[in-house]
Amino acid sequence: MTVRNGQRPVLGLTLAAVLAATAAMTGMTTMGAAAESKPPAPAAPPPAGTSGAPIGPAASKDGAPDAPKEARVADQILDLRRRMKDAIARKDRAALEAMYHDRFTHLRETGRAETKKERIDLLLSGQNGVELASTDQALVETFSPDTAVLSGVSVIRDSRRKGKGDAFQWLTLYVRDKGGWKVALSQANRLPKPE
Repeated sequence: MTVRNGQRPVLGLTLAAVLAATAAMTGMTTMGAAAESKPPAPAAPPPAGTSGAPIGPAASKDGAPDAPKEARVADQILDLRRRMKDAIARKDRAALEAMYHDRFTHLRETGRAETKKERIDLLLSGQNGVELASTDQALVETFSPDTAVLSGVSVIRDSRRKGKGDAFQWLTLYVRDKGGWKVALSQANRLPKPE
């Protein structure tokens, strides 16, 4: 897994779209490039051995990225995912409801939007989702002390198709509020099969 603090389009969603969604959910306001209507240009990959461009309080006094803070955020996000997988396995609705933001939305590749209740119902029915996807090839990016995105490409198995799976590119937006980190938005797109 990679930790990076920077700006880049993710699955067709630009940083501006992600921050606008976060602002709508948390009541925060967006400023600067994130509030503009045109997407920001993708940032160059960070130099080897760094975690990307500093943003806000995640930077140290000299402006360099605060890698320990970013690593703590990544650990917290991955811990939430582990607890979520456990709650799904135990079919613990109350635990899952506490892990999702009240205004959570999952965007399907068809354009359909699922609510928090619909998503939890789907997971408790035994169907797989991005919540259960492997994070071996995932990237955590922090955009503010209270906003992080986890994205990756994983095979997601379909229990209705005898465990056969398809590769999906996915992202999950996490926001931190008084109750800790919560899943605010997720999206998954099936990747084309190789020819």
